[in-house]
Amino acid sequence: MKKVIKYIIISSALAILIIVFSVLMILYDLRLFDISFIKREDPVTETQTEAVTTGPEDTGEETGAGTETEDIGTDTEPAEETSDIYEKIHELIPAANGRILNATEDTYDRNTMTLYRLDNVTLPQSNASSGVKTRERYTVTKDGVLRTFTRTTLPEMRPAVDVYMGMFVVADGKKLSFYNGSGRLIYTYEGEKELVFAYERDKEDRPLFILDEKYWYIDEATSQLSESDFDVRDSRGLHYNYPSSFGKSDGQYVSYRSGDYHGVADADGRTVRTAIFEEGYNYSDGLGLISYKGDACYLNEAGKVAIDDFEIVVQRDEGGIGSIYFDGGYVIVRKIIYNPIKRTKVEEDMEVLIDTRGREYELPKGYNIVSYSDQRILVENNKKYGFYAVKGAWIADTVYTYATPYYEGLAVVGSNAAKGVIDLNGDFVIPMSYSYISVCSGGIIVCYSQQTGYEVYIKAEK
Repeated sequence: MKKVIKYIIISSALAILIIVFSVLMILYDLRLFDISFIKREDPVTETQTEAVTTGPEDTGEETGAGTETEDIGTDTEPAEETSDIYEKIHELIPAANGRILNATEDTYDRNTMTLYRLDNVTLPQSNASSGVKTRERYTVTKDGVLRTFTRTTLPEMRPAVDVYMGMFVVADGKKLSFYNGSGRLIYTYEGEKELVFAYERDKEDRPLFILDEKYWYIDEATSQLSESDFDVRDSRGLHYNYPSSFGKSDGQYVSYRSGDYHGVADADGRTVRTAIFEEGYNYSDGLGLISYKGDACYLNEAGKVAIDDFEIVVQRDEGGIGSIYFDGGYVIVRKIIYNPIKRTKVEEDMEVLIDTRGREYELPKGYNIVSYSDQRILVENNKKYGFYAVKGAWIADTVYTYATPYYEGLAVVGSNAAKGVIDLNGDFVIPMSYSYISVCSGGIIVCYSQQTGYEVYIKAEK
């Protein structure tokens, strides 16, 4: 019994000593007293804090997956952003040096392509936005699990240099200067009315604008706007910086329109399905999406229903990338699961990836699909983003606080306010050092840092 009591006393004393020591360390850490033989580190000042923590867009909170209209930030730069870093980038990505280079929208291939910095255009040094532009956006509200998408027109601050479907645009107030992928000025707009970017292409693949409720394109031969015969009923389905190849049939079966309705025909113009569908899109991987009275399905090349147990992804801006058309045998659809007893109650409402037989793709547990392009899935886990190849390999771990889908084989990723560009293997082609990087459009990428101002890189054949 005495041994037990002795053991209890010793244990209690040790516990009290540990508690007292811990309290003293906390008080010391709070600077309530000093210990003469221990030298404190100098406290970090506010100026030092700015240098090591915040960047142009990073407020310490999650920024989310990127879109084409991300904020271009303030003048604060990432800590590692120094002139030495940009000198190294300029060595890695050389200037055109007077060579006439043509940007390509083809998927980036490190073996056949490289990046160049355009040096034949004077670009703004300031990151100040120039005026306001409008874009149609989708806002999301939730009624329990069920999500409702509302299409709205929202004003956005226009960056001083931006990309648009194979062009880059330099904004100076209401004046807009359009350059092609070689850096040649092709058009200047100085009208009083807002020139709206339609994020559509006509049948000749020309990027379109909206002015006075009509569609226009830039005629490079005359350096003027010319009216287009584009009909919104011939939309390719999504409105974003898509390449000219987007939405075109990869086989002999195509969607056609008769009045307000769509049907399916073969390459010789023979009708496969009569034009009775409200929506109809070109074939990809042997399947074409149609919608009839709100119900959607994929038709095969015989015009028969191949997949019908899904909903169309509602978002029709860049938030819908990966839907409508199959890419490498997969496409994103909306999956809504109702309670088997109470049919009006929604149990799940989410986007999933399916193959050409309608089978759902299984991601590693705990990861959510954000978007899908170039056979790469942009995934999210615990508010961090990464990329997973549909063949079953990680391209980039979920370590980034910002990420865009792949455009033309290149994706923008960021962390701690610094952004860079990776290729399909997850290797950096532009190091993480800029505070703003646009998506790749027609082989053109716009970057900004306080050190360099705006810079334009192009993707071109070696």
